[in-house]
Amino acid sequence: MRLLHTSDWHLGIHHGALSRDADHGIFLDWLLAELVSQQVDTLLIAGDIFDSKQPSAQALGRYYGFLGRVQETGVRQVIIVGGNHDSGARLDAPAELLGAMRVHVIGALPASEDGWQRCVVPLHDRDGELRAVALAVPYVHEFRLGVRTTNTDYSAMRADFEQRFGRLYSHLTDLAAARYPGLPIVATGHLTMGAAKREDYPYEIHQVGMIDGLPATVLDSRIQYTALGHIHRSYPVGPQRRAWYSGSPVAFDLAEAKTARKVLLVTLDPDADGRAEVAPLLVPTMRGLRELTAELDALLAEIRGLTWTEALPPLLFCRVVTDAMPVDMVVRVHEALASFPADRRPGLAELRQVRATPLVALLEDEVHRPLQELEPAEVFATMCRGRGLEDTDGLMGAFATVAGLVSVEDTE
Repeated sequence: MRLLHTSDWHLGIHHGALSRDADHGIFLDWLLAELVSQQVDTLLIAGDIFDSKQPSAQALGRYYGFLGRVQETGVRQVIIVGGNHDSGARLDAPAELLGAMRVHVIGALPASEDGWQRCVVPLHDRDGELRAVALAVPYVHEFRLGVRTTNTDYSAMRADFEQRFGRLYSHLTDLAAARYPGLPIVATGHLTMGAAKREDYPYEIHQVGMIDGLPATVLDSRIQYTALGHIHRSYPVGPQRRAWYSGSPVAFDLAEAKTARKVLLVTLDPDADGRAEVAPLLVPTMRGLRELTAELDALLAEIRGLTWTEALPPLLFCRVVTDAMPVDMVVRVHEALASFPADRRPGLAELRQVRATPLVALLEDEVHRPLQELEPAEVFATMCRGRGLEDTDGLMGAFATVAGLVSVEDTE
């Protein structure tokens, strides 16, 4: 029985005005080919399908288009669970229709424990033989499980988290073992587990920053493999290596671009007590993410001289080293980008100033007074000087208008 585990697609994500839809198009085409070549029986998608709870029409088109094309790959079933970025209700809305295509969706945990039986899904191989059972567990906020974090100390809070999440997985495992005795059990989860680092996730959910990640012991020992989502780096959790993060298949920032993007090919042991075999599949790099740091003229020359071998133009994170920010900096950077044809134009993810001289040194000759003694215009002027802005007359006039210090007529 072969499964393919992926998560954290974040369909619809943008960097400023730049959509990453083309990146996702290349990834999904590659994924469809892998489903065929690897003879995958079940595709597991462990949450954060979309970047927003209200995805765009373009993102929805990618999602449904992909699910339609999966039917041509020989994959027997697709298991999709919601993540913290997804709207559980929105994912669940077409569940009955998608079920006719053997796409099983659990956008949100059913409200009652009786409804949790929907999370227990039989898995068949390509020949239609029943070979395993999945526990389709979406993102679950701790409040939904009865955890209360007010007036509770750290140790009690952590113990409650572990007990409630452990009970969820054990209850579902009991249901699966009773209904499908002797079959290997796999599960999903969209949460923070193990030794996650802060740069591994773009958004804190429940216990992150409060009690750290949950231990792998919340997963019932009868579960042979758990497909995890939320962390954007691929790694195993716990000494038994029975739970894995696949990570995001597309790098969304510079930190993510430093590590290979993966999906995980999982082969189940027919012995229900065995450990699954996990083989990472490297996702091709479709776009480079580059950090450019230099003084403005040098940075513009770097932009104009860019070359790349990836299918898509690079995404740039530009830092202009200067104490005096040129008023035409943004215009000049966009002019440099416009020197490329529209279909081969690098994208601008970030443009910001990096001071050559620390702010303290820039303002060391200032006469410092307590903040409460300063007028708003004085504070604003100091901030402008700190940013190295030379011509501030226009800015001060605009600030005065906004602050109501003078009327619009007086500034004209």
